[in-house]
Amino acid sequence: MQFLLWIQLLFLASTSTLVRPQPGRNSAFTPGDVSQTLDSLERLLKYFDKNRGSLIVDSMWAIRMIQGGLEDAVRKAHPDNDSAVLNRVSAIANYAGQISERGIFYAKRNAAVQFEKFSELLSRPFVYENLLGGSIGRVDTSLIFAKESQLKIEPKESDDCLMGTIGSGHYKGLKCTITDKCWRQITDKGQREYSITHQLLFFFLIKHYNCSDAINSKGGEVAVAQFARAFCTNIYNEMETIFTRGVDPGVDQDLVMEQIMFCGGAGFVEDFVRPSVLEMMLDWQRDDGCYAPYDGSHLPDAIALHNKKSKERILQRRKLIDRLADNVNKEQSYFMMRKPLSEAELRDGCMMHMSSVAGGALTIYVRAMLQYKLYTDYNLIQYRIKDVRYTQPEAYIIIFLAAIAILLLVKIGVAPLRCAMRVISSVRFARNSKQLHSV
Repeated sequence: MQFLLWIQLLFLASTSTLVRPQPGRNSAFTPGDVSQTLDSLERLLKYFDKNRGSLIVDSMWAIRMIQGGLEDAVRKAHPDNDSAVLNRVSAIANYAGQISERGIFYAKRNAAVQFEKFSELLSRPFVYENLLGGSIGRVDTSLIFAKESQLKIEPKESDDCLMGTIGSGHYKGLKCTITDKCWRQITDKGQREYSITHQLLFFFLIKHYNCSDAINSKGGEVAVAQFARAFCTNIYNEMETIFTRGVDPGVDQDLVMEQIMFCGGAGFVEDFVRPSVLEMMLDWQRDDGCYAPYDGSHLPDAIALHNKKSKERILQRRKLIDRLADNVNKEQSYFMMRKPLSEAELRDGCMMHMSSVAGGALTIYVRAMLQYKLYTDYNLIQYRIKDVRYTQPEAYIIIFLAAIAILLLVKIGVAPLRCAMRVISSVRFARNSKQLHSV
């Protein structure tokens, strides 16, 4: 009996100093994340509404994506979601619809050529529908492309493929026109950056406009899922490379959010919809709601998203950003470029394309958090210990060995209390030594 009491004393002494695993910023969402993301979307929409005279096709489509994505989030929301949250999401979706109606005139005025080509996309809410049959997918590293593609996709050809899919321009009334040449471009393996995200976009359009019959001979829905997995695996590889070396302000910000928007929307939730990256995106947003090149050095847990040279790089990248800020009325490729589709910088420094993809990515976050109830679904949580001393199994092994030591010492007649104190001191010494080695 006395022996059991000493064992209990040893157990309490050992476990009282253990650091318990806590949900880190790279593990689980919280209800506060949902609220902050909705706050961010509201600020962005208010910025678009206030500056609707400067809206371009990108920003108008982003507003339609926010509207459609939030409506879809409410329709597919997990039944355990708070009704007040769902009501707020519906209200924001309605606000986006109102801005769409008020802004359509200005988008047409500011980007007449692009509007003529892609007005069909702006006519109704848009939803990035799951490309994996509704399931949550994971990337597969065996699908990383061995080399970069040498296929050069001409701007007019890519735009022609897009118009044929959605039935606009000279294809008006003839949607789902997908030629063999277009299919080769859409499915070409080895494209990078914006080219590969825009390839993925075609699959969303095929699904959105019910063009499955047009690709049945090419593999249909099964082929779409296979290409989505391959493309998102390579997009994920690019994104992780950016995170490892540090996000370049301006250029990388836009690309990362577009990657999240497309692959998170495709169904790769666990790989692309992550709390630490959401924290980064919320930090990028200006107080007025828009997005512009970030000049801080935000470092969420587990990912070094900016290195120490971020502020220096902003000055170096500014010239490049200026070159990317094309005149929005130019006849340019809208979908197959290694740069943002068409960036426009307003006088206040707001970047319209960057703000647009931010709206799309934040909407994907809201939809995922509500549909899969990520902020309370502990099946998806992977805990992380910030200050590692002992993991739980190691602690039990130490306790077990200490108990055996006490038993042996008691058998040979040494005072139990003295034994216990010596063992406890040994355990603490071992623990402190381990801490020093881990620093």
